[in-house]
Amino acid sequence: MAAAIAVGLFCIPASAASSGQIQLRGVVPAVCTVAVSETGANLDLVQGQAQVPVAAVEERCNSANGYTVAISSRNGGQLRTESGGAGVGYTLHYGDASGTAELMTDRSVSNSARRGTLAVTVPGDRTLPAGEYTDIVTVSISAK
Repeated sequence: MAAAIAVGLFCIPASAASSGQIQLRGVVPAVCTVAVSETGANLDLVQGQAQVPVAAVEERCNSANGYTVAISSRNGGQLRTESGGAGVGYTLHYGDASGTAELMTDRSVSNSARRGTLAVTVPGDRTLPAGEYTDIVTVSISAK
């Protein structure tokens, strides 16, 4: 009888399905990069200059919602001497945007690099004291 019970246990039909499913997932993180190459331009602060190219900018971002490029001046849109004396105001130009201390440009998603030129306009001022006038301009990129 024990043999009959043992054989009977192995003959019970299995309740396994004839197919099964698994869900596969993958993730692509948002990656945004910006490369800035200075042109080496020296601005003529005495005569003034309009829209002088000062840098080439290459933007890359795969964010599905697009991205923002921000450009900012450490000195609030002023070229200053090391001694911190009077500054010379200037205007930044990038794409269709212009501003003195900050620019923000919204972009839609792009599958390839976008290239642009950062330019500066400075008014002439023959009364400026001699010296080297500088500012630091930062270009940053962030996903929306």
